[in-house]
Amino acid sequence: MTLQKNLLLIPVVVAGVWGLFGLFAPEALMKLLKTPSESINPALMSTQMVLAISQISLGIIAFWMRSLKDKKAMSGAMSVVAVVFLLFGLNGILVDLIVKDLPRNMFIFIQGIVFILLAVLFFLKRNPK
Repeated sequence: MTLQKNLLLIPVVVAGVWGLFGLFAPEALMKLLKTPSESINPALMSTQMVLAISQISLGIIAFWMRSLKDKKAMSGAMSVVAVVFLLFGLNGILVDLIVKDLPRNMFIFIQGIVFILLAVLFFLKRNPK
């Protein structure tokens, strides 16, 4: 179960970095994600801050999951994180295809692929030896 506990540090770090960045620098995050300046307004920034709190919460839950002792519970935790990474990855890839008039953002696309690869890794390594 050591491998699973170490892998569960990945969502803790990712959620912490993105969450803190989105909470304390939402405008800078919007610019990194290539949001047009005219679209950045207080409502969008407050929405980003709410999402940041959600990401930080997910990081806290993933950190707690590291304390699981039961192999079946650890397998379930790894599966849950795999599904979350898959959803984030699909969002990163599909948002360019679904949202009209959105400029292409290779950063989000590559991030989506990385999240999908992490989902596959977590799914493959979900069962402790």
